[in-house]
Amino acid sequence: MDTQVDMKTARGMGRSGFVAVLGALMTVLVSGCIGLGPVHVDPDDLPGVYRNDDTGAEIRLEADGRFSAVGLSQDDVAIDEGTAPLDDFGGTWDPTPSNFVYLQPEPDGMSDIQLWTVSSKKVYLQPDVDGGPITLTLVKVKES
Repeated sequence: MDTQVDMKTARGMGRSGFVAVLGALMTVLVSGCIGLGPVHVDPDDLPGVYRNDDTGAEIRLEADGRFSAVGLSQDDVAIDEGTAPLDDFGGTWDPTPSNFVYLQPEPDGMSDIQLWTVSSKKVYLQPDVDGGPITLTLVKVKES
């Protein structure tokens, strides 16, 4: 009889142990997903001047949907064929329902650029919209 009681107890502990482990795993997964990566930022909070103090590069997002960029290098943005000199440029910006803003430069030969939003105070420049590396971190230095 003692053996049957011990087996039932072991089985019961096995089930509750499994449930406890499963619950802990779900908690870790859910909390991990919530904290990953950039977040969606209200587009009304984005206009302003973003700067990288190390390079002096600057992107200005205007409330009317225009942007201007100064001080970016060819390493920061994708230029078709890689031979065009990089001057200051501008264009339009378009927030997405996700966690990034598309910059659409107007000079020929430049690809669209993504700004990944961490908050309305920090963005990451990612020139390759198909998932290339982040090339520059910019911090908001002035509200627009």
